[in-house]
Amino acid sequence: MARRELARAETDLGLLGWQQADFEGEAQQHVRQLTDFEREQSRLTNVSAALARAIRRLQDERAAARHCHDEARAQLEAERAKVAGPVGEAEQRLAARQRVRANFGESIAALDRELREVSQLYAEVAGIEPQTAEIRNEVIRLRERTVAIPNEKTDLRVRQQQAANEVRALEESVARGRLAVAAVDETLRAQRAEFEGADGAREKEIADREREKAAVEKEGDGVEKAKGNPYRKIGQLLADSGIAPMNQPQALAAVQHGRETVAGLERDLAASLEASGREDRAALRNSWLLWTAVAFGVVLFIWLVLR
Repeated sequence: MARRELARAETDLGLLGWQQADFEGEAQQHVRQLTDFEREQSRLTNVSAALARAIRRLQDERAAARHCHDEARAQLEAERAKVAGPVGEAEQRLAARQRVRANFGESIAALDRELREVSQLYAEVAGIEPQTAEIRNEVIRLRERTVAIPNEKTDLRVRQQQAANEVRALEESVARGRLAVAAVDETLRAQRAEFEGADGAREKEIADREREKAAVEKEGDGVEKAKGNPYRKIGQLLADSGIAPMNQPQALAAVQHGRETVAGLERDLAASLEASGREDRAALRNSWLLWTAVAFGVVLFIWLVLR
C-alpha cells in the first residue's frame, strides 16, 4: 500500500512539474517521450473527433432518409386507399349483380319446368268430356298460362342480359382497379426494398465508424496509461533534486513523506527478518540438542537390554 501511494505521489509530482524544470540527460529522454505521447494523443483526439462528426453526419442522413421514405410511403398508401376503396365497392356490386344474374337463370329454368307441366296438364284437361263450365275455365286458364310463360321468359332473358352486361362492366372495372392497387403495392414494395437496402448500408457504416472510434479511444487510453511511467521517472528525479512545482509545492512533500514511510517500513521489515533469523537459529540449536539427548537415551537403553 505504501509503495503504491509513493508511486502515485511520484507520478503526480512528475505530472505537475515536468514543464517547470530544466532537464538534461536521462530526464530529457523522459520529457521527449512525454512530448511524443502528447503529440500522439492529440492526433488520436483529432481522429476521434473526425469519426464522431462522420457518425453524426451519417445519423442525420439516415434520419432524413427515413423521414423522406415515411412521407413518400404515406402518400402511396393514401393513393392506394383512394384506389382500393372504389374497388371494394365495385366488388360488392359485382357480387350482388352476379347473384341477380344467377337468380334470373334459376327463374327461367323454373318457367321451363312450369311450361312443360302446364302444357301436359292442358292436353289432359282439354281431352276431358263432357266439358263442364269448371273444366272449360281450367282449360282457358291453362291456355292463357302457356301463352304468358314465353312472354315472362323473354322478359327475364332481357333482364338477365342486362345483368350480364352489368356484371361484365363491373368485372372490367374491378380488374382495372385491382391492377391499379397491385401497381401501387409493387411500388410500395420496391420503395421499401430500396430504402431498407440504403438504410442497412448506412447502419453498417455507422457501426463501422463507431468501432473505429472505440478502437481509437482505446488506443488513446493506452497512451494516457503509458504516460504514467515517464511521469513517475521525472517525479523521482524532481524529488531527488528537491524541486517542487511552483504552483503546488505540496506534491514534493508528498513524495518525501512517502519515501520516509517506505524507508521506515523497509527498516522495520529488515529488523523483523533479522530477529526471525536469530530466533530460528536458536530454535534449531535447541532442537539438535533435544534430538541428540533422545538418541543417546535410546542407544543407552538398547545397550542395557542387550547386556
